[in-house]
Amino acid sequence: MSELGSTFLWFIGCVSLGAGYAFLLYRWQKRLSGYLLIILFTLRTLSVAVIAFLLFAPPVKSVTNIPEKPIIILAQDNSASIALSQPAGFDTARYARQFKQLRQSLSDNFEVRTFQFGSTVTNGLDFSFGEKQSNLSAVFKLIDDQYANRNIGAVVIASDGIYNQGGNPIYETKNLKAPVYTVALGDTVPKRDLLISNVNYNNIAYLGNRFQLEVEVEAFQSRGAFSRLTVSGPTGVLFSQTVAINSAGFRTKIPLTLPASKKGMQRFTLSLAPIANELSQQNNTQTIFVEIIDGRQNILIIANSPHPDVAALRQTIEINKNYEVEVALANDVTNAQMEKAGLIILHQLPSNTDPAKNILQKASAKPVLFILGEQSNTALFSAAQNVLNVNSSGSIQEVLARVQPDFFGFAISAETKAGVENFAPLLAPFGSYGFKGPVSVALQQQIGRVVTGFPLLVFGEDQQRRTGILAGEGIWRWRLEEFKESSSHQAVNELVAKTIQYLSNRNDKRKFRAYPSKNAFDENDRVVLNAELYNDSYELVNTPDVNVSIKSSEGKSYSFLFTRSTNAYILDGGILPPGEYRFDARTKLGETNYSAGGQFIIRNQQIEFQQT
Repeated sequence: MSELGSTFLWFIGCVSLGAGYAFLLYRWQKRLSGYLLIILFTLRTLSVAVIAFLLFAPPVKSVTNIPEKPIIILAQDNSASIALSQPAGFDTARYARQFKQLRQSLSDNFEVRTFQFGSTVTNGLDFSFGEKQSNLSAVFKLIDDQYANRNIGAVVIASDGIYNQGGNPIYETKNLKAPVYTVALGDTVPKRDLLISNVNYNNIAYLGNRFQLEVEVEAFQSRGAFSRLTVSGPTGVLFSQTVAINSAGFRTKIPLTLPASKKGMQRFTLSLAPIANELSQQNNTQTIFVEIIDGRQNILIIANSPHPDVAALRQTIEINKNYEVEVALANDVTNAQMEKAGLIILHQLPSNTDPAKNILQKASAKPVLFILGEQSNTALFSAAQNVLNVNSSGSIQEVLARVQPDFFGFAISAETKAGVENFAPLLAPFGSYGFKGPVSVALQQQIGRVVTGFPLLVFGEDQQRRTGILAGEGIWRWRLEEFKESSSHQAVNELVAKTIQYLSNRNDKRKFRAYPSKNAFDENDRVVLNAELYNDSYELVNTPDVNVSIKSSEGKSYSFLFTRSTNAYILDGGILPPGEYRFDARTKLGETNYSAGGQFIIRNQQIEFQQT
């Protein structure tokens, strides 16, 4: 019996049930007239029948079939390595016609979608082979995102199989429930080629120092050939060395040291002299940019007497190559050291044996970190700064560190918080502690099981300088204890490094600032600049227009107008040619003109020529 017939019988049964129920209800009714009785009988029958049908009748299913053509996805690799590795006699125009004919022949029976890919995936077909990167996994990710639960008949990919961006495409195909067909491009015959495959270097060097590079050279099918590696910088040729190729698959690393002789963003060009009949000379040259900084910030540690804390602090601070640490005893420190210092750490100074009044006077204009201990003179200390007052009889006590949850001067990781709170106690002056003004407490003192309101590490502003106070000695124990537990100094290093960075950070008081989102952009990156304008109350405003001129090292200029963003400015300068650029931004607030400038570089992408 059909589903419709079965449903009809259920309906007849429900109507009979309703009629039987109405008959039993109205059969003895004598007061109602004939017409009214018929109407009530009919309504009762229908209502009971409908309720019974909704409760007991089987569901009615409706199935609609919509035919859909299978989807065929054609993806063409449009990266530069395709053009580089084509075999002799390969006709690009003919290949393009044949690929389009394939699309046309498939479109009669299938729904065909075409894509091209390089660093990104775009619709359509383009056979220019000019993309600077290959992201093969992006094709399968797009299919998974846009064609999930669709009837995909097949995926056809035309590529040389080289990818240098994104993940391994094999992993992305695991979710694909369709066959993948490949059109293999390129040449399987190894070609004679010499290239600089990689350059390892630091992006920052310090003026007057020397910095190291490591150049990785590769050569294929070039046994017996000779080349010469030359490195040129702002002052001319800086390095030259002969490279003898002694195998068919030649690889070597050449370490070298260059001088940082000029401040700013400097270009260094590394080139290999070409050999006969090599596949490409484009990969024989690489250009790197190194920012030469004018000196490191000097941190001066002045101690009342020799102490293991001093060595622990020095070792921790010197991990950051931006800091240069000098150590001196109070009786031996010189005026030159005081003048050079960007931050001064006073370990148990002023003390009971040497008040160090001259040192305190000379340090009054510099950021300072006081470290208190058994030798500290708390009365002289309290008079020397306007952050913390300590009343102590001269005795000390052991205190544990507890992280203050509402401290926002700098971020402390969860691992460091847990480590600091499990460290051994420090030795702090016993007495009462009081604040002289607004402060930020990073660590509190815990005595036994009681968390006191006394600070262990506190920061404040004192006469327009930042002042920090560590009210306890013995941080060297923290380093030893942490190394014993975890074979590292991660927690102590992070706490000390961020304390030093917070205190030594130079406040930027400029009312107008313009800066790039990063100092070095890749060739395919969009150049983004930011700008900030402050009024006399140092509040961000973006009422006036901000114009900027970007000029390349070749002399070509680009003019832009910043876009307002919340209460600041942002500029998307688009994609610019590789090279060195300087920018000059200008605006006017009221009657005052402001200007700010800077520089950035755009690196030439040669990654497509590194694997041939």
